[in-house]
Amino acid sequence: MRKVRSLLLMSNDGNPLLKLYLAFKKRDMEYLNDILYENAQMAQITNVASPGTDHTYYSYNIMPELLAANMPDRIERILPEENGLASGSVSGTPIVNTFMGIWYQNTDLIEAGLDQAKKKLGQKISGFEKAYLSCFKDIALKDTVSLETDINELCKAHVKRKDFGMTAFTRGFCIEAHAIYNMLNWVYGGELKDRVKMPDQKNFCQELAIWQNDHNNEHGKVVTKYPDELDVFNKMLYCVPPRMYLINKGKERFIDVDRFASDVASRIQEMGETLQKKKVSPFGKLLQKIKGK
Repeated sequence: MRKVRSLLLMSNDGNPLLKLYLAFKKRDMEYLNDILYENAQMAQITNVASPGTDHTYYSYNIMPELLAANMPDRIERILPEENGLASGSVSGTPIVNTFMGIWYQNTDLIEAGLDQAKKKLGQKISGFEKAYLSCFKDIALKDTVSLETDINELCKAHVKRKDFGMTAFTRGFCIEAHAIYNMLNWVYGGELKDRVKMPDQKNFCQELAIWQNDHNNEHGKVVTKYPDELDVFNKMLYCVPPRMYLINKGKERFIDVDRFASDVASRIQEMGETLQKKKVSPFGKLLQKIKGK
């Protein structure tokens, strides 16, 4: 399964950022919505390929992409309610737990998440972490006044982020703010949406948010077509990702990455991945070897 995980990791390197850059350059909101969909799709399939965490790290990174791309139906696949509380000392833990509580209207998760958030906000954390965590706290408490302030603070803090891989371009688009804003469509029956103004910061694309609202917040479509020798990537774009499972190792829980990779490989082959063509791609050969065909 290590080879499958390597393939999944490889398929998500660099390409999403390039596609997002070109989408913004076109200034076509429908196309941008399509690229957000493609990037979220590929991120959900590929970013689980690294073991070593529970559902905190994976869902913390994938959740905003899914929400910004209007894919709420995918949340149950990355954060099944039965997986319960995420553990860990990072800021992502109270964010994930509070989000799960809000999403599933699970009082125990909300209370645990808010308790963790209160403790984390009392510690020394980055401005981005503070604003992002505060946004989820505000939603849990239905405090739309504070949310309006915090979502703008989130955009401002995003500009100052110094995380590995951050560039002038990535700082120019706060996908987390779009996720928070879109999230209001689906939680609490949408009652909070009209009570929160969209952020007025430059790295929040109001044109995109308006276009999405005008089109009933429907997700985009696949617009990329890879050549035949890379057909496995075309299948990845259409493959519905499997559910994420956890496994116990001692007192800790980790994502079952081998099961996930195997499920992805099986689904791609069920879609008709051309492993028996005369010209089989290197990625096709890899899947063929893994599945024993």
